[in-house]
Amino acid sequence: MRLRMLPLLLGLAAALTVGIPGTAPAAAPTPEPLDHYVIPGDRAFPVGLAYDPRTGHYYTGSAADGTLYRGHVNKEAAEVWSPDGTDGRTVTAGMAMDLVGRLYVNGAATGVVRVYDPKNGELLAELTGRDGGFLNEITIADDGSAFVTDSMLPVIYRITERRGQWAMEPWLELTDSPIEWSYGQHNLNGILAVGHRHLLTVQSNTGRLWRIDRHTRKVTEVDLGGDLLPSGDALVSDDGRRVYVTQGNLYAEGNREPRVAVVDFSRDLTRAKITDSLIPPGGLLHPAQAALTEHGRLLVVNTQYNRFLQGLPPQSLPFTISSIPVPDRGRRSSSM
Repeated sequence: MRLRMLPLLLGLAAALTVGIPGTAPAAAPTPEPLDHYVIPGDRAFPVGLAYDPRTGHYYTGSAADGTLYRGHVNKEAAEVWSPDGTDGRTVTAGMAMDLVGRLYVNGAATGVVRVYDPKNGELLAELTGRDGGFLNEITIADDGSAFVTDSMLPVIYRITERRGQWAMEPWLELTDSPIEWSYGQHNLNGILAVGHRHLLTVQSNTGRLWRIDRHTRKVTEVDLGGDLLPSGDALVSDDGRRVYVTQGNLYAEGNREPRVAVVDFSRDLTRAKITDSLIPPGGLLHPAQAALTEHGRLLVVNTQYNRFLQGLPPQSLPFTISSIPVPDRGRRSSSM
C-alpha cells in the first residue's frame, strides 16, 4: 500500500507547487503609490525631471552642481546616477526623455545641452547655445526634434539628430515677436510640444502663456480670460488639452502658495482656463519640473530654487519629489 500511495502523494505535491489546473495563480499585490520620493544630499536643490515609462525610472539633476540622480516609482529613495563634474557637468536645469529613450540634460547658464544613453550613462552629444544665455526647459516633438527655451536670451533652439549627427540651432528669434522681453529676468521657461503643429510656452516673469506654430513660427498669446501664471515653470500634458503648470513664487504677488495649476485649453489652443489647483498635503516648495506617469500620478520636483538663488539653506530637508494623483479627466471645463 505504501508503494501505491507514493505516486499519488507526489502528484498531490506537484499540484500544490504549480497550482491546480483551471485556476489562475494569485496575482502579486500592486504596491501602493508613494506620495513622495527622497533626493539625497543637503545641497541637492533638484530642479529638472525626466520620466521613462519603459523602466519606471525618473531622473533629476542638481541646480547647485552637476549631479544627476535616478530613482524608481516603486522605491522611496533616489540615488546618485552620475556624479558632479562628469563630462564637465557643473549645473543642471530642465531634462527630457525622447521617443527612443535618450536623456537630455540642460546646463542652465553654462549654455550646454548634453544627451545621454540611460542604459550605460554614455554621453551621446554635447551641444552649445549662445553666450550669456540660460538653457532652461526642453520638450520633445512628435518628429523627434527637441525644443529648448533660453530664459535670458530671446531665442528658442531646436535640436535634431540624423544618423548619429547632432545639431543645435537657433530656431526662432523672439525680438520681433509679441513677447515683451525683460533682460535679467527669467522669461520663457516651460515648453511643451502639442500634436503635429504647436508649441506652448510660459513666461515666468509675466505669467503670460504663448502658442507657437511650428510650421509658420507665428507667436500668439493664449487668452487666459484675464488670469496669469506668474512664476510658471513646467508645462506637462498627455493630450495637449489639459496642461499642468507648476508655479513657484519668484514672481508671484505676496505670499501666494506654490501650486500646480490645471489649465484646460480650447481645441485650437488659443484660449485656456485655469480650472483647478493641485497642492499636496504639506504643500510644495518652489515646484519646478514635473512629469506624468502611466499610473495617474504627477511627479513634481520640490526644488527650493528660490532659497538657492538667495544663497540660503533649504527650507526643508530632505529634498523631495511629490507624487500627486491627477484629477478626473471628466472635470474638464465644458466651456473649452
